Amino acid sequence: MGLCTGHRSISVGVYSRAPEVPYVKERRGRAVKKLLLVALAAIGGLLVYRQIQADRAEQDLWTEATDSVPTGS
Repeated sequence: MGLCTGHRSISVGVYSRAPEVPYVKERRGRAVKKLLLVALAAIGGLLVYRQIQADRAEQDLWTEATDSVPTGS
């Protein structure tokens, strides 16, 4: 007579990563490309913003330097 302990037998196998399907690689590639485009757009936006700020500062300096000083004060 065998004792039934209520445990199920589990087949032990080697768990390995499933081979990647081509469309998974394609989707990952698209995601990386989108991320790179967003990063490049952010860097471009930052550079444009800094250039605008520098132009404004230079314009303010020129305005201050060439502003006519009232002579009657």
